[in-house]
Amino acid sequence: MNQTQQTGAGPTAVRTGRRPSTAEVEAWIVGFLAEILDVPPVDIDPATPLDALGVDSATTLVLCAGLGEEFGLPVRPRDVFDHFTADALARHLTAPLPAGA
Repeated sequence: MNQTQQTGAGPTAVRTGRRPSTAEVEAWIVGFLAEILDVPPVDIDPATPLDALGVDSATTLVLCAGLGEEFGLPVRPRDVFDHFTADALARHLTAPLPAGA
């Protein structure tokens, strides 16, 4: 099962051109982690540091690519390392854009 099937979020945001909500991005990240860990998404606490959930540099690259594909957001590995929980990363990626951006 892929993340779209789990959350039903991303492609709608991309197709409509709207920015995804923090909840949509967080749910996608949690679904991604749950799939990797082979556990139900409800078992993933979004406040748990990603390294405690087994996220390493290779997983970070896959996470960045998946978020970019799912939501059309530019995500760099540095974003993941600087915001190292699902909830913090989701808040960062959905923060209001600066004026003129």
